[in-house]
Amino acid sequence: MTEHSHDHDGHNHDHSHDQDREEEDEVIVLEDEDGDEHRFILGDVITVEKQDYAILLPVDDDLEEGVIFRIEGEEGEDMVLADIEGDEEWQKVVDAYNKYMDELEDEDEDS
Repeated sequence: MTEHSHDHDGHNHDHSHDQDREEEDEVIVLEDEDGDEHRFILGDVITVEKQDYAILLPVDDDLEEGVIFRIEGEEGEDMVLADIEGDEEWQKVVDAYNKYMDELEDEDEDS
């Protein structure tokens, strides 16, 4: 299990990554500032300016939004995730993700 602490959108989160290879989607558990745990799956990985970012999507119904982390490398089979700390970097990643999602929607409409 890998543990991290980060500040994301003004919220401090401590989180750990639990891997269960028997499940189809790997569940990542994030703990928020109130100590509540939220479960996510890796939705996608996007690359912006030669840097990879993990898009984590909520498994639990109590959250509507996913979260994005910079991928710093790997430790064994675990991804090492880090906060996106600068507003400029954050905006570039969000813009790239929105463009990516728009392209996926366009492809679905063309099918």
